[in-house]
Parts: sequence; structure tokens; C-alpha cells
Amino acid sequence: MFEPPPLHTRRYEGLRVQDLDPAAFYIFAADTTEPRGHLQAWQDATLERATQCICIVSQEEEQVSYRDGEGSLTWASLRDDQMLLRLVAGRSVYLDISGLAHHVWVPLLRLALSSAQAVRVVYAEPLNYRRHASPASPALFDLSVAYRGILPLPGMARLAGPLDDTRTLLVTFLGFEGNRARHMALSIDPVPKVVPVIGVPGFQIEYPAFTIASNREFLAEHQAYSDIRWARASCPFSAHETLTSIATDFPQFYMYIAPVGTKPHALGAVQFAIEHPGISELLYDHPVRKAGRTEGVGVTHVYTLR
Repeated sequence: MFEPPPLHTRRYEGLRVQDLDPAAFYIFAADTTEPRGHLQAWQDATLERATQCICIVSQEEEQVSYRDGEGSLTWASLRDDQMLLRLVAGRSVYLDISGLAHHVWVPLLRLALSSAQAVRVVYAEPLNYRRHASPASPALFDLSVAYRGILPLPGMARLAGPLDDTRTLLVTFLGFEGNRARHMALSIDPVPKVVPVIGVPGFQIEYPAFTIASNREFLAEHQAYSDIRWARASCPFSAHETLTSIATDFPQFYMYIAPVGTKPHALGAVQFAIEHPGISELLYDHPVRKAGRTEGVGVTHVYTLR
């Protein structure tokens, strides 16, 4: 039987359809190549609660196609709020970000937070990340094939930005791809002070050490080792609290936030940026993810945001 979750987080070894609000709508991906993007809960929901399922069939740069409970296929622009509001406004929604790219789930989340009755975000950890095949590679894991460049996430562009005499801060959540944070810092002129955030505890006990090793050149270049902050890798609320603490410690700074670590960290960063548009903006490089970059399904988290 479904029980309304308390605020914040519930964790499941295997999320079942019985764990979900039977009156809610469920938004999830169909085109992902990762096992964690195909949770059993969604397979069961399409059979038992088909009219409440919104399955994202394709994720393009500017639009998505989705199949609703009636079986019809619809295209929606990711920059058209009115089209996206049809999916979330006035509803209780579960948004599974495990198999969705940032440029897809971020605009859906932004609109859900302002218009939905209830918002729960689902995130399934992978059991493992794919190791890089080449021992000569500086990267431990083989995760991305390319990057589309540093472009605003749909609905999150800042038209004004900081004044010319405003000091700036780059708060970057770090992951296993060390080149990403370096590119973010180089995109800002003048180069800002860097405050890195690392996921501790990590999804696995060794992951924080892997993260530091993957970003050691970036941390050394910006003399940022002494400025490292910590936030639980699986917790958006911990990431949000860390950003709030940084904003308190640097009250006169404009914050560029790079959510290039875990997806729960990105979730907390997006919430913070939505709440503080005058002092912060998101920087994101839109990676093209490698097929099959993760293996298996780990713990599944359900975050209650509204």
C-alpha cells in the first residue's frame, strides 16, 4: 500500500509501483541505454496505471517526444512553457531523472515546482560506472563522447548577469570527468575564485578519492584544495545547504554554479538557482553520454520537493 512519504528522501532497494502514489502521474525516459533508466516500477505502471504514464520517447537538443497514457505521440519544445505545463500543472508528479538529460528534466522540474500539486523526483544510482578501456587514459571512467558546449539550460538563462565590478565565484560540483570543471572556469572572464564541492559520502566508499584524483590538475591550478566543501553525493538537500552556506560566506559575490557532479547534486543546484536568480546562474556543458556507460541498478531515491 502507498504511504505518503515524509519530507525529503525515501530509499528503496527496488522501487515498486505499490510504493508510488496511485493518483500521481509518472514521467520517465524510454530511450535510455542505462539499466537504471528502466525501473520495474515504470514497467508495472505502464500495465497497471497506463493513463498516468508519460514516457519520454526521444530527447533532442530543443525538443522531446513523449507518449501519454492514451498512447498518442506528442512533440514538445523544451523552450515552450505552455507545452510543458500540460505535463505537470495541477498534478501530483513523479519525475524520474535517472534516464533524462539535464536539458530535459530541468525545465520540467522548474515548471513543476511552480505549478504542480506535489513534486517527487526519482533517482536510481548505478551499481557501477564503465571503466575506461585504455590504461593510458587520464579518465578512470568512460562516460561521455562529446560536449555540445556551455549553453543555458532551457528556462534557466540569466539575461542580466553580474555587474562589471561584481566579484564572481565558481561553485563547481565535481565528478569523474576532470576536464569539465576546467572548461567551466575558462569560460568566465576574469577567471573567478573557485569553490569545489565533492560528494561525501559517495555512492561508493572509494568515489570521493576517485573524484579528487580525476580533478587534481584543476584543483591545483586554482589552489582550491583548501576551499573544498562536502555534500552527500545522493542528497540534493545537502547540496542546497552547501550552496546556501557558500552564499553566506561570500555575500558580495555572484555565483556561477556548475552542476557537473552527481545528478542529486545537480538537482539541489537547480533548486538553489531557481530560488536565487539575482545572485546565481547555472553553467552547463551538455555532454553527449556514451551508451551503456553504467551497469546495473543500485539504490533508488525518491525526493519530496513539494
